[in-house]
Amino acid sequence: MCIFNTDGDINDDDHLESVINVGTSIGKVGFFGESYQKLWCLTHIESLSIWDWKDAINEASFEEGRTLASESWMLDNVDYFVDCQYPGEGECLWAIGGTNAGALGYFPVNCTGAGAIGPPEAILDGGHTGVVRSILPMKTLREGPGQSQGIFGWTGGEDGRLCCWLSDDSPAIKRSWASSSLVVRSGNHRKNRHNPY
Repeated sequence: MCIFNTDGDINDDDHLESVINVGTSIGKVGFFGESYQKLWCLTHIESLSIWDWKDAINEASFEEGRTLASESWMLDNVDYFVDCQYPGEGECLWAIGGTNAGALGYFPVNCTGAGAIGPPEAILDGGHTGVVRSILPMKTLREGPGQSQGIFGWTGGEDGRLCCWLSDDSPAIKRSWASSSLVVRSGNHRKNRHNPY
């Protein structure tokens, strides 16, 4: 990752401030911390690294992040990381890991000292039957219907489901629901192929 000063024209020679090398291809990045001075990076080989992006200093590196997360919960092994989320306060960060059966865990990441991935602070289970690919937390939305209805967030998976998750403090049912009625599956019909010759 290259950090550029974007004041004025961007010029590789004059405005490059630092280069951050994670050693492999990058899957996702994001900023977090009180003044958003930290950067998290998930790679395609499921490693997680935490950086002070202004000084280009690696503060923590989790090459075996899935293993560390798997050791701290009772469900199946964590098979992949979907995303990381900053809850908007302090220096905390959640690494969101999932199982091939559709369960998700919000694992707190300790970036100080030796670094650690703790036991999940939230588990979303029972909505998906396969890999979850996307998460939309309601905290990221400033206003809307989710803010007043106790909605924790939305997830979408390879099973074709869109799931809405309710927070524990919701006055409604304290579980998730899966939008299976919204899933449209095409019928088994045979394509008629035409021979051009």
